[in-house]
Amino acid sequence: MSDIRNRSARARSFETVATDYERHRPEYPREAIDWAGSELGLGAGARVVDVGAGTGKLTRGLVAAGFSVAAVEPGAAMLDELRTAVPEAEAFEAPAEQIPLRDESCDAVFAAQAFHWFNRELALAEFQRVLRPGGGLALVWNWWDERDPLQAELGPVIGYAGHVPYREEELPGTPWFEEVGRTVVDAVTDSSPDALVAMLSTTSRYLLEEPAERERSLREVHAIASRYGEQFAWPQLTYVFAYRRID
Repeated sequence: MSDIRNRSARARSFETVATDYERHRPEYPREAIDWAGSELGLGAGARVVDVGAGTGKLTRGLVAAGFSVAAVEPGAAMLDELRTAVPEAEAFEAPAEQIPLRDESCDAVFAAQAFHWFNRELALAEFQRVLRPGGGLALVWNWWDERDPLQAELGPVIGYAGHVPYREEELPGTPWFEEVGRTVVDAVTDSSPDALVAMLSTTSRYLLEEPAERERSLREVHAIASRYGEQFAWPQLTYVFAYRRID
């Protein structure tokens, strides 16, 4: 399978588990949203678009922050979950490369846990098109924190060891955007062996795995996590990048 086809298959794999994705995936820290809003100069009522919005994990945070939100997501099943979870947001079924909004109609574009799935050149051109002059772009990723002993132990098993969720060379740049800041936000949630396995089961790494290998790996994850107790703290790092539209 070519890299492009493989990326497309992985990007759309979440549609098969939309309900579980909504139930088990973490939301985004309010601190991360507030930081991006401040860096981009967004005030209450700013018009923002959440691209690759999934089930609305970031969308609800943007609404809570006081923004007017349009959510754009190509997967119908994911969008159904979003409409139920965040009825305050406008919802559009469309890919990042074909945003169904007018030219220069938005103050900011957000993409959470999604930019790495887009066709970079087409998506960045679309972001620039829908943004007003001076508008901004925020990219957000929730990721593991390998300072945590459990996550350090699980990293090699899952294939995340030593990785970050983005590739530096694929981040936005000229002629579309210039970076204005980046930060990492620490957060801690509660988890358990069952909850961890349920969350990982919604990742593309496992959704496209051969069933036997998926079950073997998830059993190993559960066994390792069980050594840390029936409940445990789960630290999380949220990477946030802010960019300004090059006019």
